[in-house]
Amino acid sequence: MPRKIALLFLLGSSLLTCKKIDTPRPPCDAQEIAIPQDTSFLSTPLVIPMQLIEDKLNQAIGQKIIEDNDFENPNREGKKDKLKLKITRLGNIQVVWKDNVARYQAPLLVLIQRQIVSKNVLPTSKSLALKTEFSLRLAFETTVDIGEDWQLQPSTKLVAFEWLSPVKAFGGLIDVKKMVERRLNRQLPQILDNVDSTIRAKVRLERVVTRVWKNLQKPMIINRKGHLVWLKINPIQFELGTITTEPGNLLVQCRLSATTETILGDHPDFTVDSILPPLIKRQTLPNATYLYVLSQIPYTDINAVIAEKLKGKGFDISGHRLNIKSAEIWGCGPNLVLHLRVGGAVRGDLYFEGTPQYKAENQQISIENFEFEVRTEEALVASAEWLLHSKFKEDIQSALSIQLAEHIVKIPEAIMQGIERGRAGKKMDFTIETWDLRPQKIWVGSKDLAVLIIVNAKVRVELERI
Repeated sequence: MPRKIALLFLLGSSLLTCKKIDTPRPPCDAQEIAIPQDTSFLSTPLVIPMQLIEDKLNQAIGQKIIEDNDFENPNREGKKDKLKLKITRLGNIQVVWKDNVARYQAPLLVLIQRQIVSKNVLPTSKSLALKTEFSLRLAFETTVDIGEDWQLQPSTKLVAFEWLSPVKAFGGLIDVKKMVERRLNRQLPQILDNVDSTIRAKVRLERVVTRVWKNLQKPMIINRKGHLVWLKINPIQFELGTITTEPGNLLVQCRLSATTETILGDHPDFTVDSILPPLIKRQTLPNATYLYVLSQIPYTDINAVIAEKLKGKGFDISGHRLNIKSAEIWGCGPNLVLHLRVGGAVRGDLYFEGTPQYKAENQQISIENFEFEVRTEEALVASAEWLLHSKFKEDIQSALSIQLAEHIVKIPEAIMQGIERGRAGKKMDFTIETWDLRPQKIWVGSKDLAVLIIVNAKVRVELERI
């Protein structure tokens, strides 16, 4: 009997010392936050290997430069020139660039037929002509500009030509060199116009840029864990700066301005503006990229980290034992609410409130102004005031630090990989040379924390195909 009394006494003592805290969930008016949009700038040299340009010129400018098969064409005096002239390219065009001026040369084979007797004189109705063949090299310069409509505006001129073989024509009776020079000079405007027309027709820059413009607007996956997270780029305009050279490459300084947004879902809705805006030209452009990116961290991810830190953890406080059974956090207006379900010396639900702040020194989000929620504090004053005056709140606050590095450090790589995986990257190679990530501001949403991240980077974009 005495033993039963002792057990009842201990049970009663434990019931008296275990306080029940019954506090309701704090009220929270759901409100959507309006996150302001800022402009991002992708400023980079567009690297065009000169070999690509050479290959394109050799494809664009055919083997035949001039083909005149008529003796009847008039000369400068209006008389029949009695000449047939055929000029064909012997080898590849070789290009040397200096800024936006291309100097290139091509070895040419020249075939000339000089009519001696016209077909109207001979009874056979065939003309009698003498032929001679020789080679020379022409050197051209083309100054390249780009119009507001994104079409190339080449301007080509002949700067020199060189005889490559001796000219033996008709026993030396005719000065073939002077004759060819006169003929070339006469047809030079047509030759140069044909070169410019061919470059404009074959190198359609506006088509390449339009494809990139449209494909940039298609969402790209930047996070495949849990809910899919997509980055949507909304381009605004293109700008063009200086055109310079480096060994083996032509460098075109470009800048794309755009806004960005992150969207969730397996198949996000989006629209594409297919109209390419007019090109804007600048004297100079900075060689730096500035990206304004919103990284959204779902509370499900945050709660997984918090549960790992707090669930099942015990605290010895002023001779009392407190155990945490579960932990959950959510957004309420500008604050975060933490809900702890506890057992031990205190049983029930504890609620805290605080404001998220970014700590640059360790790339963490911490909770500032962290306090017991009003109703929880009132309940503890009545039944467990010892908890209010302990280090329990500080211990919980330190456990709520959210490490941002794993969420944001891969953002630049994810963006570039997303571009390269898409159609925009099939003709271009994107390389991030340096980058610096600086979270700036945090917004508390109903489903996640939105973190504004400024990315300062140097990016190099190389054209792999024209």
